[in-house]
Amino acid sequence: MSLLVSGFYSCDDGLEELNNNPNEPEVVPTNNIFAYSTKRFTDFSRDAFNTGRLTLPWMQYWGQTAYADEDRYLYRETAAQSIYQNTYLVATDLKAILDQNTDPETRDGAAAYGNNDNQIAASRIMLSYMFYELTNFFGDVPYYSYGSENESFQALSVNNSSSPVFASQEDIYADILKELRESADMINPDEPAFISGDNIFNGDAEKWRRFANSLRMRVANNLRGVDLASANAEIDDAISDGVMLSNDDNAAQTYATADDNASPLWIAHITRTDFAVAAPFVQLLKGEKGNFGPDPRLFEMAAPISASIDEVKTGTYTRSEDYDDYIGIPYAFRNTNFLDRTTYSFMSSTVLKPDYKEVLMEYAEVQFIISERNGFSQENYINGVTASMERWGVASADITSFVANLPAASQETVLNQKYVASYMQAHQAYADYRRTGFPNTVVLPGETIQLPAEQIAGLAPDNRVESYVFEAGPVDPSVTEIPFRLRYPQILQTLNGTNRSAAAAKLPNGDLITSKLFWDVN
Repeated sequence: MSLLVSGFYSCDDGLEELNNNPNEPEVVPTNNIFAYSTKRFTDFSRDAFNTGRLTLPWMQYWGQTAYADEDRYLYRETAAQSIYQNTYLVATDLKAILDQNTDPETRDGAAAYGNNDNQIAASRIMLSYMFYELTNFFGDVPYYSYGSENESFQALSVNNSSSPVFASQEDIYADILKELRESADMINPDEPAFISGDNIFNGDAEKWRRFANSLRMRVANNLRGVDLASANAEIDDAISDGVMLSNDDNAAQTYATADDNASPLWIAHITRTDFAVAAPFVQLLKGEKGNFGPDPRLFEMAAPISASIDEVKTGTYTRSEDYDDYIGIPYAFRNTNFLDRTTYSFMSSTVLKPDYKEVLMEYAEVQFIISERNGFSQENYINGVTASMERWGVASADITSFVANLPAASQETVLNQKYVASYMQAHQAYADYRRTGFPNTVVLPGETIQLPAEQIAGLAPDNRVESYVFEAGPVDPSVTEIPFRLRYPQILQTLNGTNRSAAAAKLPNGDLITSKLFWDVN
């Protein structure tokens, strides 16, 4: 249900006051709507199903401890439906902020909660962020634009509420870039975006402006394979207008220590223990994969195998800087539930805590994008790695040592390091992988995976194996790669069947996970 409250009015004289509920305001303050909307978005997009059992395992940051179905690409229909439906529910609330700040009857009232233009801009930026993720999951989708008259943009429209057409991915991308440019231009950095209720930048309008331009870089960068010149021009213009300058500019949703307002993955672990850090990622950080050598971010991102999940949750385990104390859970291994839990690493207490900040975008990514735009420049590559390590709390001496021994910047090294820096931002890592094929350290269907000796020894004789083959599915058709997209939610066949069928028909292989999106030309 939307946060907004509808008032009821009678046209009969003298009856108006009977329809007013003094305990239920007709117009919800815009700062409350904004706080609710950004939290609700990160709640569902980063929860145990839509990240924990989807992009975190697909990008092999995490694996599941009890079963491996989603790791093998058998994702749940409820995940696709949740991502799809909840995006529009949150978008409806953000649109209400736009409406209150543009309607002459409510504009002055909305100004009590922050500069009108800044509220509009911040809401447009969040809408752009959300629709960027949505179209990256599915392809063509119903789309809403604040500033475009494109007749195909029919989402959130009362006249087309039950059957909006699906706008093309190409049109959506172009409009998102326009929305972000216009949002950055309309911001007054000398006044707050919201005087309260902004749990991302605490009302700092200048940070919202830098976020808009940085997000332009992310969106444009995803178009490098289809229009390199335009992508570079957009990135250059964003840089010129002002992007994130340090980790102080990072966009992150803040959570509280109380369980009812805690981070979504903390909530997922209150009564369950479904996830651990995946072996391919641990092996990359240990220097067993790739060519970077041991990475001290491992100690901040994962817990040693001696740490129980209760010790992780309470932050009471003994921290180890011995790389041998870290082992990842085998990825897509069907018998993970038979493994001894002292033979794989859970996520660290830095990650698994109620007030963990869910990062939407960070300075390190900006530097990696600039490096790629400049032909994989060494300076920005080093800046990105340094920024990531600083954000994760790595000691200065360890940063200096690691950076001094980095292999030279190249497509492989820059994009593999961008992947490490994107830990816990798996939706964007998933987009980057589809676009580039990096990181090239993930395991793919058909590969044989060797179990470490500690895990072999911990298996009961009846379940003891030394290796296994990563078998995807069964999905139809069979896949040999990480899926290219999600299928449209089945409920659309009933709710908006004609337009859904038209969108599916435009996909290369129809509504299947093997259909590439228009920007995925890798």
